[in-house]
Amino acid sequence: MDRRQFEKIRSVFDRSGIALTLSDLTRPDQPLVLANPKFLSMTGYPEAEILGRNCRFLQRDGDNLEERAEIRQAMAAGREVQAVLRNFRRDGSEFNNLLFLHPIGPPGAPTHYLGSQFILRMAWGSEPQAMAHVDTLLHDMTRIGVQAERLEMEQRRHLAEATAVLIRAWERRR
Repeated sequence: MDRRQFEKIRSVFDRSGIALTLSDLTRPDQPLVLANPKFLSMTGYPEAEILGRNCRFLQRDGDNLEERAEIRQAMAAGREVQAVLRNFRRDGSEFNNLLFLHPIGPPGAPTHYLGSQFILRMAWGSEPQAMAHVDTLLHDMTRIGVQAERLEMEQRRHLAEATAVLIRAWERRR
């Protein structure tokens, strides 16, 4: 992902009403490279304390072992996954995190994972809230998908233009 693509994704993230993160699978321990204001608010951490770290810092060592194994398997296979994780904010307070992870990059070999997180209140109103969050997530994912398609079309256009320039230059030399 080049800098321009990264900045476009950051722009979408910053406008989202959903807690979003982006992790880099090409770097050791898949650190977070992007976290939006909604995620920072949800966790209580400033951006400087989040970027460059694996998101599991929100968990305690013995927590979520089955879910973490499922997440690792899904990421190794390059597929989507969802899980409910017991997480902790910076102030130590606990929350249940409904996590959706979506691979970004070539099919089967993603370079990044998009994480979207929702606080679940298990005791009351969780289903309607979760469905509202899913609707918002689908809307945001559609916007991100449209942006990704535009970037891909733009890259193809640049490649076609560069090819045309090369062919014209080659024909002039003949």
